[in-house]
Amino acid sequence: MVIVVGDDLSGWAQRPVLEAALGGHMKGLDIVSANAYVGAEPIADALLAGAEIVVCGRVADPSLTVGPALAHFGWARDDWDRLARATMAGHLLECGAQVSGGYYADPGFKDVPGLATLGYPIAEIDADGHCTITKPPGTGGRIDVHTVKEQLLYEVHDPAAYLTPDVVADIGAAMVEVVGTDRVRLSGVRGHPRPAGLKVNVCHETGWLAEGEISYAGARAEARARLAADVLRERLAGLGRLRVDLIGAHSLFADDAGEWLAARPPGEAHDVRLRVALNHTERGAAERLAREVTALYTCGPAGGGGVRTNLRPRLDIVSCSVPREQVPIGHRFVAADDAGVSGAAR
Repeated sequence: MVIVVGDDLSGWAQRPVLEAALGGHMKGLDIVSANAYVGAEPIADALLAGAEIVVCGRVADPSLTVGPALAHFGWARDDWDRLARATMAGHLLECGAQVSGGYYADPGFKDVPGLATLGYPIAEIDADGHCTITKPPGTGGRIDVHTVKEQLLYEVHDPAAYLTPDVVADIGAAMVEVVGTDRVRLSGVRGHPRPAGLKVNVCHETGWLAEGEISYAGARAEARARLAADVLRERLAGLGRLRVDLIGAHSLFADDAGEWLAARPPGEAHDVRLRVALNHTERGAAERLAREVTALYTCGPAGGGGVRTNLRPRLDIVSCSVPREQVPIGHRFVAADDAGVSGAAR
């Protein structure tokens, strides 16, 4: 087994690298982790060295497919077109059964048969990097031009310049065609030289997240939930922005300031769960939310029940780009023996 190491940039030795990348954003950050998105080359090198299992830290999703293809076909490390095609094959696979209909399913609009026995997708990649997406026979789900196109565009910020550690992929002229039952071929992908830097996610502490929920049901449930939200806003005034959701009436499309919710005319939902949340740098201040939500039991409005509160440390992420030569990527070879596990790094 080979472990790909070097993505972890959280140590003190790497602080100058992060400071140069983040500039003023680095000041005051209580860093928990900092990891670079590693590409396919160390995976390919490990496989070419004889590894049967390769374990990675932070690695770009499509690189998990590009690495084995790179090793198997022996492509040049700057064969941008082939690398881009394998990258998009990896992109189609990276969310698992999403491309075979899982995340696509929307009954009555985008029907997917056999969702309970959904088949995991398979990418058949040829020597030029073109791929055919399919799934095991007899499994549920569907693979057609619709599911493949939806996944192909998923999280792609620029179809002409999809940035990865291995290549900049261009799907502007890509072709998606059915070549059999649950078999779709992707072709026409082009590639451009890879970025000079690697993306790094820096995770840091940012205080406490307090949450509280309480349910209201029956006649005028929504009005009572709204009144409870108003009570909490008044009692917690001065602590910061309170996130308020009326789950069952208005929640996912609300905003942290509560202005959108306040502007909506009251409805007549008969089953509403009020959720409130607060971020604060001080634990004691955040704990106030839990106490105030619990107090709604008997302090009103009427009929509230099922209170649940939670308090946990909150983390946030800031991203940057680091020159790839400053990321010390390497391998650790690990062998299992009767005495346990031993390893050597290089």
